[in-house]
Amino acid sequence: MQIQQLKYLIAAAEQGSFRSAAQKLYISQSSISVAVKDLEQELGITVFNRTSRGISLTPEGAELVERVRNVVEQIELIEQGGGRAERPAPARLAVSSQHYSLVVDAFGDFAAAHEEPLAEFVLRESYTNEIIRDVQEGRSDLGIIYLSNYNDRVMRRALAAAGVAFTPLYAVTPHIVVHERLPLATQDEVTLEELEGYYRFEHEQGLESSSYFAEEPLASIPHDRRIVVSDNGTLATLLERVDGYALGTGAFLKGGSPVVAVPISCDEVMNVGFIRTAGGTLSTLAEEFLALLCERIVSFEGELELAPFTRAHAQLAGDPAGDTGPDGP
Repeated sequence: MQIQQLKYLIAAAEQGSFRSAAQKLYISQSSISVAVKDLEQELGITVFNRTSRGISLTPEGAELVERVRNVVEQIELIEQGGGRAERPAPARLAVSSQHYSLVVDAFGDFAAAHEEPLAEFVLRESYTNEIIRDVQEGRSDLGIIYLSNYNDRVMRRALAAAGVAFTPLYAVTPHIVVHERLPLATQDEVTLEELEGYYRFEHEQGLESSSYFAEEPLASIPHDRRIVVSDNGTLATLLERVDGYALGTGAFLKGGSPVVAVPISCDEVMNVGFIRTAGGTLSTLAEEFLALLCERIVSFEGELELAPFTRAHAQLAGDPAGDTGPDGP
């Protein structure tokens, strides 16, 4: 086993394909493929599942990558003359999430509270399928997604197949998010029929797109005009210029935003929660982040139906500030 093999292994795991890893390292794709194959033969395990769409780590591969990552980092520090082998590993937390303002706010609180000289904190706003894979393959400690009446059965089957478990944080009736200039923004509630004729904004879900994995609820409701975006910054800008709506929880900070949330008259419910490896334990940093997220969620009590986990963990972060209210989907 050679250090270079381990570096190739980590690059392939992070990039999700041998080609992308080779481009990142400025080497040939065959060099990585051969190195990983030799490593698999030497260890007697299969590190990657190989398909026409790319590669994904097997359970044994994910465990191997996790074990060798710190070894490679320590060796790189020595090679660069920037540290000693006994130098402590950096504090690490990675969260993958659908587009929730509360998650971004809590992650900001978390990062601001840490002053470690060595730290690596990652927040990925990604596709639903990718979020599940991030947790399954160990790239993220936590994933934030929602289940609904419509997608619950399919999603739980997908989560079970990936070996991850779902813990609810809160439940809420779906809301539309619209610019305050639109007549819909002045209503106490809207019906699905009233949304006809407006653009519907949706977050991109990639090649594995499916109505069951859509980030927005009520994906099966017909609509003639839609705009697909990849981030909330783009969404906020377009909402100011286009007569359209997005669907979400309606829980976000006000802060003078011209965007408002209005509940929809329907029987659907969004159950927002986090996923982690089934049977695994949360790291201290993951627990800390979840406590801050729960603190944010509790500040919306009365608008959201809080899960037992949320009530218990919000106390770990202190008393809620009480000065927040609904600013992004």
